[in-house]
Amino acid sequence: MSKIILFSFMLLQQMSCGILFGCLKAGGMYRTWHPHPILLDFNDPFSTEVKPRILLMGLRRSGKSSIQKVVFHKMSPNETLFLESTNKICREDVSNSSFVNFQIWDFPGQIDFFDPTFDYEMIFRGTGALIFVIDSQDDYMEALARLHLTVTRAYKVNPDINFEIFIHKVDGLSDDHKIETQRDIHQRANDDLADAGLEKIHLSFYLTSIYDHSIFEAFSKVVQKLIPQLPTLENLLNIFISNSGIEKAFLFDVVSKIYIATDSTPVDMQTYELCCDMIDVVIDISCIYGLKDDGTGTPYDKESMAIIKLNNTTVLYLKEVTKFLALVCFVREESFERKGLIDYNFHCFRKAIQEVFEVRMKVVRSRKHQSHLQKNKRPTPNGTPRMPL
Repeated sequence: MSKIILFSFMLLQQMSCGILFGCLKAGGMYRTWHPHPILLDFNDPFSTEVKPRILLMGLRRSGKSSIQKVVFHKMSPNETLFLESTNKICREDVSNSSFVNFQIWDFPGQIDFFDPTFDYEMIFRGTGALIFVIDSQDDYMEALARLHLTVTRAYKVNPDINFEIFIHKVDGLSDDHKIETQRDIHQRANDDLADAGLEKIHLSFYLTSIYDHSIFEAFSKVVQKLIPQLPTLENLLNIFISNSGIEKAFLFDVVSKIYIATDSTPVDMQTYELCCDMIDVVIDISCIYGLKDDGTGTPYDKESMAIIKLNNTTVLYLKEVTKFLALVCFVREESFERKGLIDYNFHCFRKAIQEVFEVRMKVVRSRKHQSHLQKNKRPTPNGTPRMPL
């Protein structure tokens, strides 16, 4: 059983302002400062489900592997400087939560689509999103040519792919240069498609860097497009905040700090950064105090929560939703005085999320059953029908 720890301390301007950390029931899954993140062994009920595929593509040294390591392996951005160039296709299953459940394929920059040994049709056919990374600090003309070739090939095989362009390494550019670079890449890429008669292909563009939260926000937007339950989740969040006096709410995957959904109000970058910093603080402290003396136990459970009071009369409120998801809210102090109402509405919200899970479980079980029946109907090598199991 997790311990309940009461304490207060001041953080040193870590979140753009002094904050007072209130009451926490310790719980977490990893230590963010540890070179090898400590992950608890949670069973994913959808681990056998067919997962959407995200492809990471781009020229060599554009930053593809660094992005993957920082977002999903908690590697420090400075450590990525020592990563070797990817020389083969690397596939990784990401199953942190039931909503963050997909495969990432990291492609070497030197892959030749015209090589007959490269079965690009098989790869693109099962792809949900294609992320093409362009190094903004390099001459990107070659990258744009490769982008055009990749997009046109992929679209012919699978018109439903989401094409996401990460204009990467913008930390080294001035604000004016960032805007100009994004405008130029956007214009050239769309002009190339228009010249090929493919104006209907939609490209989404993001300015990203591994040295700030922009890469997490960009990945959040990509992942949300692969979540069929997204409209339901957004609607639940809108109902929750409107009935609780809450300014803003995010549904976070705790491990990756990707937000699965948010309400319909605009997302402010500083607000998102505060939420990410809060999760880091909670998880760091949870891994110190949340386990038993022998290091066993499950510290992150349905009782896990945290309250942070900012010095601008705003309260950050974190509550556990599932083993992998957390709700982080921005609340005015006067509204937080009605914490009982917020907690009751949160109970209703969590129950609704569980119902969304249950519906998906029924769909998964139905698909498995149909697949099993179809497998049994296929004839054996000697031509006789298979006997049902």
